[in-house]
This record gives sequence, structure tokens and C-alpha cells, in this order.
Amino acid sequence: MSRPFALIGFVYLAVQAVSIYFGSGFAFLASGCFFLLFFLSLFVTKLRTSKVVPIACLVTAVALSAYAGYHVWKIEPLAELAEKDASITGTLCELPYENNGKFYYTLRIDEIEIEGMEHPHNPGKIIMTTRNALDIEPYGSISGKVHLYQSFGSEDGFSVRQYDYSKRIHMRAYLYEYEGYSVSPTAEKPPYYYALSIRKTMMNSLDRLLPKEEAGIMRAVLLGDKTGLTDEIKSDFNAAGTYHLLVVSGLHMTIVFQGLLKLLKFCKIPHKLSCVITAFGVLSFMAITGFSPSVLRSGIMSLLFLAAMIFHRKADSLNSLGIAVFLLCVINPYAAADFGFLLSVTSALSLILLSKPIRKFFLDRTKRVKYGKAFLYSIFSSVSSSLAVTAGTLPLVIIAFVTFSVISFISNLLMIFPTTIMLPITALAALFESVPSLSLLAKPFALVGGLIAKYLIFVAHWIAKIPFSLISSDYEFIMLWLAMTMLLFAFAIFLAKRKILIRTVLTLSSILLIAGIFSYQLSNHSTARVSILDVDDGISVVVTANHQTAIIGCNAYSDYTAYQYLKGHGIHHIDYLQPLSDETTEYQNLAKLNEQFQTKNLILPNGQYFAGDLEKSLEEVEKISYYEKSAKTILNDDVTIELYSDAKGSYTVLMVKEIRILILSSEYDLANIDLDLNDIDILITDTVPQHAEYLQSFITVLSMEEQSMADSVKKMDMGNVQLYATAGRGNVHIDIENDRNITLRRGSGG
Repeated sequence: MSRPFALIGFVYLAVQAVSIYFGSGFAFLASGCFFLLFFLSLFVTKLRTSKVVPIACLVTAVALSAYAGYHVWKIEPLAELAEKDASITGTLCELPYENNGKFYYTLRIDEIEIEGMEHPHNPGKIIMTTRNALDIEPYGSISGKVHLYQSFGSEDGFSVRQYDYSKRIHMRAYLYEYEGYSVSPTAEKPPYYYALSIRKTMMNSLDRLLPKEEAGIMRAVLLGDKTGLTDEIKSDFNAAGTYHLLVVSGLHMTIVFQGLLKLLKFCKIPHKLSCVITAFGVLSFMAITGFSPSVLRSGIMSLLFLAAMIFHRKADSLNSLGIAVFLLCVINPYAAADFGFLLSVTSALSLILLSKPIRKFFLDRTKRVKYGKAFLYSIFSSVSSSLAVTAGTLPLVIIAFVTFSVISFISNLLMIFPTTIMLPITALAALFESVPSLSLLAKPFALVGGLIAKYLIFVAHWIAKIPFSLISSDYEFIMLWLAMTMLLFAFAIFLAKRKILIRTVLTLSSILLIAGIFSYQLSNHSTARVSILDVDDGISVVVTANHQTAIIGCNAYSDYTAYQYLKGHGIHHIDYLQPLSDETTEYQNLAKLNEQFQTKNLILPNGQYFAGDLEKSLEEVEKISYYEKSAKTILNDDVTIELYSDAKGSYTVLMVKEIRILILSSEYDLANIDLDLNDIDILITDTVPQHAEYLQSFITVLSMEEQSMADSVKKMDMGNVQLYATAGRGNVHIDIENDRNITLRRGSGG
């Protein structure tokens, strides 16, 4: 077995991902089975001699046991802390950040007291939110009263809670600011304190040198900090399939690794000393960028390559990747819950396995070219890397995300090379600006870096606007297409390694995708769809019928879910847009949707006042309809929308192909509603209405996170009602055809 560490690392990662998805109960049972299989394989001579099966079984058993044990020891005791008030003393161990008007602080809990609990379990690290910024430096201490709660999601499957666990964040909390708190200055200054200080200084330097958008891009590319990016830029990069460029990963580490080695070689530094200095540079870069899993993976690989160079050994890329993956998974039993880490691993694996064959394919067809071979080689290297990463990560992108870009290869081709140039330029600009006596030298580097950032923003925005560039994995056939494509490729590789067969499979796969999209849209042209988007505790309903789109409610923490849905389904304008509350967040989301899509009719209550960006966003709306107590809009022959508002609350009634749908976004008292509840077929709500027993709709959809759903079900007398919920598991789609035929299904995410 030539690559044992590759086998160990990849098996461990795959098993850990499966364990996270199915939960600790499954892991306990499965671990016993695989330990048994391991011992049985030792008695089979052929298996014992090959070593592959025994090693795979043993690694699988160990991975399952490690996950299950960690869950029982560390995760399960956290349940007793949920929804409790606690007095804590904690140390700030990461830089704070602001998002949507809240400030976030990562604390290491030093002391915790909870009334009625003698020895409460210490959660370790938590994220605490406040409404006002705290005057606290890294490794400063804060004492105060907080309310503890668990992150959104459940203990199995992939969710925000699992992602938090992958970051060693075991609880979340908000500070009772009005009850008083105390902040103490930094007492301890471990090495990571200085890394955070350098990170903060570099971020501030870039903010001083450049406008907000350009500085945000450069901070993301250099440091992986995305807090300076607007939602529009994030959406554009996602739609272009280049969001990975805003995450510090193997690409960035390769630039640092190779750049330092070449610089030291140019300075005539001895080979071994150059490797040692480069290793220190790699470790420093890992610390400054926050030791994210993707950085750790690429950093460990770089250190292994440097060690091989020092001891005059030949490093194997697959073995190095396997070692890095194995170490990270052993250290962190929830590492596989971080999709950024999974994408990093699959990207690296794709480059190792696919990049060279693709480059050779292009070079073989240009053998007769006499001039410019070096230029062609560099171009083909970039093209092969882009194709390899795009193809290798596509299955994971389709499974993990709601949308995927079908032209990400083109956008990566246009953006990867400029990004590699911008990284060292940005680093020099930030470093020079950090030293007052050298700040003048930062200007030219900032100018060039800013121009490249403008170019990246422009390209991402331009590609994001291309019709049908983004495909939603909500389409039923997408998963079938993915499975069939992977199966065809497996057969092509296994049965015949002829290149023509693989090219045939690639061509057939592309034809199947295009034909699937076209036939799906053709077969559903007469179907009206009501989609309840998965936006936690809030409502955002998208109605599509006869090539027209209505959005009812933007009540979510971000407009991103609605943007993804609209873009992924090829929707470029909104025919009807209606908020469901007067909350600032909802109107901010509404404004962002107005900027990203052409809104034809916006429904607003009389006397609604806007200022600043909100007012500016309304200038692009074709028509604004104001209402006092009610409004009725006939969208088309299939959809009618009636809105009612009074002192008791508000509600919306949809008539879609003879199906009546009631949308409630507040605790409305159904005993006082001026509506015949017997005519309601479907209820969509984000809260339990008063006198819910009055309504016996055929279907009820709860638009809320899982814990809220569990609490709501206890309060509601459901009778014979069919109950569905978003609950962090994906959008809920209601397809309505003629003759009152209804089909419900779950979209991406669960």
C-alpha cells in the first residue's frame, strides 16, 4: 500500500461526516460493527495481506467511537444550560465583529454560575452578542449576566449548531447590558494575542487606504475577514461560483509558501535555513488568518513539504493531504461539519488528481506551436486548475448549497489569476501602512490592489447578471442528474480508461443537464408554486405563476435566502413585493431586493416613512401602492392577493388556482378575524395564533427554526391537520395545479 495516510485521512473524514449527519446513536452502534469487521478481516489471509480492508475498518471504528464519545462527554451536558440565565466571567479570544446591528464576541468561559445548579457544566467557548459595542481588547476579561441558548439546528444533521461545534463554539448567549457588567484589561498575552493584534492592525490599515468595498475585498482575500463585504458583493461572488476566493485556503497558502521560498532563494539564503524561515512564515500566516480549518489543512501540507525538503525526502501530495485531514479530524470531532473545510479538502484533492491530466490534454494539442510555449503553459495551468476545482467540488456544492453556478469555470478563469497577484500586493500595502515611517510606500500598492479589487467586483457582478448562470438544486432532477453523472464517470473509469469514453460521458452529462432544465420548466409552465423560504423565525413566501413572481414578507435576518431562490430559478424581476411588518430589518431586506431585482409593484401602508438608503432604493420601483386597511391585487388569472390590516393585527390571503392560503405573521386572534376560516386550505405562520383551534386547514406550514417549531406544536391542537415546517431543513414548496391538485415537497437543505 503506497499511500497509507491518504487512505486513513480520507476514510476518517468521510466517516466523521456520516457520523455528524446520522448522530451519536448511529455512531455508537456502527463503531461496534466495524470493530468486529476489523477483527474478522485479520483472519482472512487475502484481506490481511492487502491491509486496505483491515485499516479502513479500524479507522472507521475509531472515527465513530471518537465522535460518539466526544458527543456524550462534551455536547450532551450542554443541553442543561440551554435557555438559562448565567453569571459568567470570560476572556475575549477572537476579534469582535459587527453584523446587522449586533456585536459578536467569542469568549472562553473562565467561571460560570447558574441559580439552582451547584456545578454547571462549563461550555468552553461561546459567542456572546450585544446591542452596543464593548470597550474590550483581545484577551481582556468581561463579567456579567447572560442568557444562554443553543445555536439553531439539531444534534444530528448539518446545521448552524454543528458548524458552531466545528469552531469549538458550544453555546451562544446575549448579554443583559442593562443589569451592568465589568470589563477588565488584558492580563495575559499569549502568542495568539500578538497574531490578533497584527490582524487588527492590517485590517485598520486597509480601511484607511481604500474605499469600503475595495478594502472589504482585500481584507477577505488577505485575512479571510468577510465582515467588510456588502451582502450584494457576497451574493455576486456566490452567483459567479467564486466565493471560495474570499476564504483563505490552499490558494493563499501556496502563494505565501512559494513566494517566501523564492524570495529567500533570491536573497541567497541557504536552502535549509530558507525552509525553516518559510515554515515560521507559514505558521505566522496561519495564526494571523485565525487558524481556520482550511488554513490549517493547507498549512500542515506546506509544513510537511518543507520538512521533506529539509530532510531531502520526496513529499507525496496525497499522503500529505491525508495526514493533514487525519490530524484535523482527530483534534476536532466536528471538523467535517464545516463545509469550508470540506470544500478545501475536495479542492486540494481535485487539483492533485485532475489538474495535471487536464493540463496535459491541452499541451498535447499544442505540441506543434513553436513560439510562446511558456505563455501557453501558464495559461493552460490556470485553466486546468480552474477546471479541476470546479469539477471536483461540484457534487459537494450541489449537495451543500441551494444554488450552483454553471459558468463558474469562466468566472474562476477570469478571477483566480488576478487574486494571486492581489494577495502579495495587499499584504505589502497593509504592512507598509502599519509602519508610520513607511506609510508613503503603501500608496502605490494600495492603488494597484484597489484596481484589482474593483475588477473582481465588476466581473462577479457582471457574471451574476447572466441569465440562468445560477441553477437551483431545488429542481427535483438535479440530484438525479448528479447521481447519474457520477455513476457514468465511475463506469467510464472502471470499465475503460479510454479518453474518448470519458469525453462522451462529459458531453452526455452536459446535454442531460440542459435538457433537464428545459423539460422541467416546460412541464411546469402551468403549475403555480408557493415556496416558504427557510428563514428561521420569520416569513418569506415566494409565489410564481404564469411567469410572474410575488414576494410576501422579507422578515428574515438577511435577504440572502430570497436572493438565492430568485437567482437560482432564473427570476430577474419581482411583480409584487409586500412586507409583513414594520421592523427595520424587514425594510432593509426589502431595499436590498429592490436593488438586486426590478420591482414592478411595492405594497406599503400609508404614512410609511423612509430615510437614507431605504428611500433611495424606492426610486427604482415602477409603482408603489399604498393602503389604509386593505388592498387587493390580481397578479394574473391564477393568483389574487388580499391584504388586511387593523388594530388587531394583519394577515394576507392568497387565492392560487382555487386554493385559499392564509399567511399570519403575528399572534393574531382568530376569534376576531373577519374571515370564513372554513374556506382556508393552507395556513402559513411564524407563530401560534390565538384560538388556533378555530382553524382546521388541511395543511399548516410553520416558518420557524426547530426549537420554535417544537414549542409551537405543543401549543397547537392540530387535529387532522398535515403539519410541515422549514425548521432549518430547507424550503417548503407547494405546487398547485388545476382541479385543486396539491403537491408538497422539501427543497434543498433537508
